[in-house]
Amino acid sequence: MFDFKGKSTNISPLYPHHTGSKKSPVISKDYQSKDYQNIKYPSKIRFRYLSGTYTSDSQEAASSTSSIIWDGVGIGQTVFKYKMSTSGITVELENTSTDFSYTYGDEYTLTLGSSSVHSGEFIGITSDSKIYNSSTVFGYGYFSILGIEFGIFEILLGYKYIRYSFSELESNTTTSFYWSSFNDSGSLYLTGIGLVFWIM
Repeated sequence: MFDFKGKSTNISPLYPHHTGSKKSPVISKDYQSKDYQNIKYPSKIRFRYLSGTYTSDSQEAASSTSSIIWDGVGIGQTVFKYKMSTSGITVELENTSTDFSYTYGDEYTLTLGSSSVHSGEFIGITSDSKIYNSSTVFGYGYFSILGIEFGIFEILLGYKYIRYSFSELESNTTTSFYWSSFNDSGSLYLTGIGLVFWIM
């Protein structure tokens, strides 16, 4: 779009046979709106990976998250692993959740999201060596991530909370009944890196 306002010329595009007027041409609002509608802005795509761990005398927890974000809307997957040994009871489990998020900002970003736990494996061993297994799990979680861009890279710092429950625990023996379900919750701080691309 051209703007002739304030320019000195003796030729008017709207009045080719009139040379004495310096009146600026009138550009219709319809023409202006069509020009603005034709402007295409590049889409921004982010690929992210974050991880975090927690370790104590009796517990170990680890979480890893990968995601893709297109113009703010994100989808990803988190794998959570947990080990615990106390009072003669040993628990080892893993679950997977699908993450949905939205990212605010451009060079400095805030991502808010929620998680839905949909699959996992549980193994529990009691003090009398009975083994319990389950692959029936459900749960939920939420997370937040702060990001700073450096060129095509992102530095990421996040926080994630997860709550889950394994049910229908099956034992290797039918002589006794000890566990019917296993419920737990917890949170981890995450750090990670991302890549940022623009697509026309």
